[in-house]
Amino acid sequence: MFKRVVWFGLGAAAGASGVVWAEQQVRRRIEELGPDHVVTLAGRSARRVGRSLLDAVAEGREVAADTEDELRARRDQRLRDGRRPGEVRPGVVRGPTRS
Repeated sequence: MFKRVVWFGLGAAAGASGVVWAEQQVRRRIEELGPDHVVTLAGRSARRVGRSLLDAVAEGREVAADTEDELRARRDQRLRDGRRPGEVRPGVVRGPTRS
């Protein structure tokens, strides 16, 4: 009889602690899905996207400036060589023109 009481007590304790643990987990999940937490997560995501967008725009501007500098240097080199922009060098065959 004493064994049954011990096992009943152990089972009741395990069941009670399991219920408490499960209740804590449910409360934690509800809190995570609450409006305050969702707003916080959305704000973090928006800031991350905003930073990525700003980085992409800055990189694009940098590449555009580099390309513009390169094109200006090519144009200046042609002008120094005595050719006008768009002028074809003798002996250079151009591809078919679009009509």
